[in-house]
Amino acid sequence: MMSRNSCSKGLVRDCMKRNLWAIVLSTVGFFMAQLLPVIMTAQHSLSAHKQDLANLSAADAAASWQGYVESVGEMLGGQNVFVKLAVIILAVTCGVSMFAYLHNRRKVDFYHSLPISRSRLFAVNYATGALCALVPYLVLHALSIVSACAMGFGEVVNASLIGVIASNVIFFFLLYAMAAVMTILCGNTVITLLLGLWVYFGPTLVTALWQGLKNMFFQTYVMDASMASLLFCNKFAPLIQYFGVNGTKMYNWAVEPVYTMDYSAGLQEPSAIGLLIGYAVAAIVITALALFLFRIRKSERAGTALAFNPIKLPVKIIICVVMGTAFAEIFKMLVYESELWFWVGLVLGTVIFHCVVEIIYAFDFRAIFRKPLQLVIILAVLCAGLLTMQSDVFGYDKWLPDEGSIAAAAPMGYVGESALLSEPENIAAARQLAALGVESLNNTDENAQKECITVTFKLKNGKVKSRSYELPGTDEVFTLKKQIYQSAEYKQKAWSLFALGEVNEGYHRNIVFYTNGDGYNGVGTLSDSQKAQEIIDTLKAETLTHTGDAMPVLRMEFSQQNNDDYYSEGAVCVTDKDVKTLALIKKYANIVPKAVSAKNVKSVALSIYLPDKDCWQGVQVTDKADIDALLKNAISIDVMNLYGSNAMAYGIMQRFNSCSVSVPCKAENGDEWDINVGYIEEDYPKDIIEKYRAQAEKDAENGVESAQDGDVAYTTEVAVG
Repeated sequence: MMSRNSCSKGLVRDCMKRNLWAIVLSTVGFFMAQLLPVIMTAQHSLSAHKQDLANLSAADAAASWQGYVESVGEMLGGQNVFVKLAVIILAVTCGVSMFAYLHNRRKVDFYHSLPISRSRLFAVNYATGALCALVPYLVLHALSIVSACAMGFGEVVNASLIGVIASNVIFFFLLYAMAAVMTILCGNTVITLLLGLWVYFGPTLVTALWQGLKNMFFQTYVMDASMASLLFCNKFAPLIQYFGVNGTKMYNWAVEPVYTMDYSAGLQEPSAIGLLIGYAVAAIVITALALFLFRIRKSERAGTALAFNPIKLPVKIIICVVMGTAFAEIFKMLVYESELWFWVGLVLGTVIFHCVVEIIYAFDFRAIFRKPLQLVIILAVLCAGLLTMQSDVFGYDKWLPDEGSIAAAAPMGYVGESALLSEPENIAAARQLAALGVESLNNTDENAQKECITVTFKLKNGKVKSRSYELPGTDEVFTLKKQIYQSAEYKQKAWSLFALGEVNEGYHRNIVFYTNGDGYNGVGTLSDSQKAQEIIDTLKAETLTHTGDAMPVLRMEFSQQNNDDYYSEGAVCVTDKDVKTLALIKKYANIVPKAVSAKNVKSVALSIYLPDKDCWQGVQVTDKADIDALLKNAISIDVMNLYGSNAMAYGIMQRFNSCSVSVPCKAENGDEWDINVGYIEEDYPKDIIEKYRAQAEKDAENGVESAQDGDVAYTTEVAVG
């Protein structure tokens, strides 16, 4: 009889010899994923840089060299997707293979008859799998660093690589431990792999289905995330979350849903240290769970679907509920959003997967009709839950936060915290808009004018909640929105004007100017950064001094550029009240506002909404006096980009959206274009527009055609002078 120590001595070494294939696979995998891409990228960069030195100036060649350095750094760092794929494949492969003997009765009898405790046997197998994968990774990563330095890219080697290595090791151990647990839970390798697909990808599927159900049943639901956030934000799907981690940083598209008008926010990468610590702890806990399950697992369970009978029912319930819901949503989408087919898909999906799971459990097709009572109960509970959502029993749509519990709010979709408004009057206005939205939920008047608005609240407990409402087009709604959008706090937090930072070294700032009367082409450019900054500072000071309606007369687009690069910084309007700013623009750029001209306009198209008929009807205006009245103080909506909150900030009368004015324009050089115009409240030509409403109603009665496009209709013939 061998002693405990002599039996244990060299077990890991012997086990690694038996699994030499894993070492070879890991070495080849990380050579292809880590070392080879670094060498290839470095060699290509050196060749390209040699050409740059011959063809470009020294400054330009130096700038392009930095791009080559970044490319090598990506291959060596956390942006190397090939390494992530290799880590995932090896974690799953080693985790399953090290414990796959549990699925073979003869191997189980042999290994469990050895004079070694279960705990020690687990430790040997677990350590072997980890060493077979991680030792080649660490060696090849070190060789990649040496190669990068030897080829002249030593500047990419910094402390951040420690975070990259730590991140890869943590994700390996987490995915490896999960694979080990699944292998121990199952008695068949094929079932292990199927369960692995479910465990690794199920959380993302559940998130998508949950969002789909809320979008289907709740009137005020706002999609929780963009597709990227949906894929990469679920903490219970580490395999997918892995691709959103860049060493100790998170990609900015892989964090909680973000929409912000702070243009610098998108450049920041949040820290992933908290996530990595959580996953490291999870790896330890799951490893402990694997050890516990390994010790209590009965040897005779080899060859069965699941080695532990108590988990059979919970697993079946989860699969039936999720896949039944998936079938329901798919059927509804396929059959033109049919609610009937939603319920047909729900029943069909639940029944099919209940039968499939029973067949897998029993390895017998005759088990398809087993346990019908469980199927009925699962279906009943699932249908009851969905009916509860459909009836909004828990008041999702009617939810309103107490004003005292709100830390910040904004009448817009997902925003960064920097864009939320915290002044009491803005919070009160945003909550009142939400209250009006709740009141209008049961408004069934199809002819009533409505507008959609999303209100976001950040509560004092840290939670962020958004609701989307269809608000009535009333004076109260307009006044509340106007109060928010014209407030100094909103301008400072939302306008790109206030997000402009310093000019980057080697760059200069450009301002391109547009006017109402010059169409879509810029009328001039100012490239002097110092003069541009003076205009920006002056406009910042002026725009905060007035909160009433103002007529946009110029549009400025900001950008930074050098000889090789260019990026946009956003845009803002200059109004007739910004007198000092207009004077500076004239002084430095020799540009003055130009109004929409009626000189060459022979006909204007009015599109008037007719509530009684619920349609838009186009009417041609040819009377010269009426054309002059329509174009007096008109603002080019498209050129000034006055949509949504932009328009409300200047008091553009979107509440008069029962009519759209389309104007064909012609420049002196013969260029022609169409513009849509708007007006501030005091300049809205209500009398002229109402004058033609009777004609629109008559044309609608007589069946006169007018092309329709969403909320705007244009007549089929437009006369251009």
